[in-house]
Amino acid sequence: MSEGAALTWTMPTDWTNEPPSNVMRQAQYRAPGPAGDGLCVVYYFGAGQGGGPEANAQRWADQFEQPDGRSSREVLITSKSEANGMPALLVEVTGTYREGGMMMTGGPETVNPNYMLMAAIIQGPDANWFFKFTGPEETVRANAEHFQSLVDSVQGPA
Repeated sequence: MSEGAALTWTMPTDWTNEPPSNVMRQAQYRAPGPAGDGLCVVYYFGAGQGGGPEANAQRWADQFEQPDGRSSREVLITSKSEANGMPALLVEVTGTYREGGMMMTGGPETVNPNYMLMAAIIQGPDANWFFKFTGPEETVRANAEHFQSLVDSVQGPA
């Protein structure tokens, strides 16, 4: 069982728990797959922090480029759901994922073609929690049920 300030969840058994690589991350998991590993990161920024679900979904889509030049917001898929009674926004987008860069990490930008983001933004009791899973598209799709099981396992405070 993994936990942050107020929510708990169950890590998929095939995934590996890693130490979070920065202080904004509540948890970090490595997911094996046919095209290389994917990474699932859980963010919690505190009460009233982190922005709204739709704005985050659009910002994440903007981190992707489409082969035909369209905006990734045009291929962004969102759906509303629940995680044990808490509202959730599910997010999917594919394309070339541009990660990092001087503004984000202080290092060079990483360009990852044929990538996918599968995410859930869960409205916890005091703030949104962000479950963001990225990796090679084939790997993320192969782990879709595992990611959904993680989201379905999220529990609010007792």
